[in-house]
Amino acid sequence: MITEVLGGEEFLAQALGRTHRVFPAPPKAGDRFAGLLTWPALNQILDTHRLEPPRLRLALDGQAVPTSEYCERRTFRQMPPWDAPQPHLLAAQLRNGATLVLDAIEEMHPPIRDLVSALERDLRTGIQVNAYASWTAKEGFGVHWDDHDIIVIQVSGAKRWRIYGPTRPAPLYRDISFDDTPPEHPIDEFTLHAGDVLHVPRGWWHAAAASTGQPSLHLTCGLTTHTGIDLLSWLVDELRVHEAIRADLPRISDSDGHTTWRREVGKLVSERLDDPSLIASYLTARDAAYGTRGGFSLPHAVHEQLPSDPDLSVWLTTPRAVTRKAEQTVALEAAGQRWVLTRKATPLLQMLASGRPVTLGALAQAAGISTAQTARLLERLLRAGVLAVSGR
Repeated sequence: MITEVLGGEEFLAQALGRTHRVFPAPPKAGDRFAGLLTWPALNQILDTHRLEPPRLRLALDGQAVPTSEYCERRTFRQMPPWDAPQPHLLAAQLRNGATLVLDAIEEMHPPIRDLVSALERDLRTGIQVNAYASWTAKEGFGVHWDDHDIIVIQVSGAKRWRIYGPTRPAPLYRDISFDDTPPEHPIDEFTLHAGDVLHVPRGWWHAAAASTGQPSLHLTCGLTTHTGIDLLSWLVDELRVHEAIRADLPRISDSDGHTTWRREVGKLVSERLDDPSLIASYLTARDAAYGTRGGFSLPHAVHEQLPSDPDLSVWLTTPRAVTRKAEQTVALEAAGQRWVLTRKATPLLQMLASGRPVTLGALAQAAGISTAQTARLLERLLRAGVLAVSGR
């Protein structure tokens, strides 16, 4: 749903990482993201998870609120001590203008986990979602920039934003230079209302505060997009196949050896950089290596065999699985692992790679095999941790 809101390929080509853009909600669609995170659901997460700072934290005027101001130190006989947030103390800090931040909420709340899996599949990049709740016009973080692109989803309430633009294009978390002085004047100011979406590229200075009079709840999707540094790091690993790359460097006094090494290695690198499919190969390799989300499938994962129940629901736990078709076979690559099956299994793997839950019966019908054969095939994926199962 979010990808459709962003505009699909047009967003990727014209906005992502290039400029900020607001995507307003259509009339009477302010509740279109309400199911992602409700206030009762947030309260339940806070009540039932051991959310020690900095996983859960408060921020005010660009500073972290000391945990002693809203937590109580608790000790246990067989567990490490932890700082437990206290509801009344936390509420007092929020009343005073602090912003509540909950990192990686997709790991705790299925609707957001499903959102992340869909976004990762469409954008082909890793994503972490943080939740932000605030009540006053005070800014939690002040004017700042992030080292990753962000997509902001206003779930409820309203939030005022100021966008200042970049002072260093495409900054990195590990960089050789940092600019700590924001531009003096914003280039845009607006209010996000429930149902609106905002994109801010990495390195763009911005600030946000709740619109006075109503609580604001929004989600920020942080995108770990692919950079030239990432591709070159991958390429170095790929070049390990060549002896010239693995060999010791020439001695410092061997000037002829230096020249020979530079020419030989330069040729190897140039040949790879001249390959028109290099970037596509890198992205596919990253997809195939990407890890899983969730996947606990008790009691089925412990059983010797997966039951041949046509109503059993299964799905891949890695959102960026890759299928490769050959003349006689089809391969599934996921979470750094590879399985080769007969070409007849292609429809089955394509259904799984979509990321949507599908029944054993539907997979069997697509592949033209029995549910028992399908169950035996899927057991391999279940044992490898890339398949999840739910059912009776």
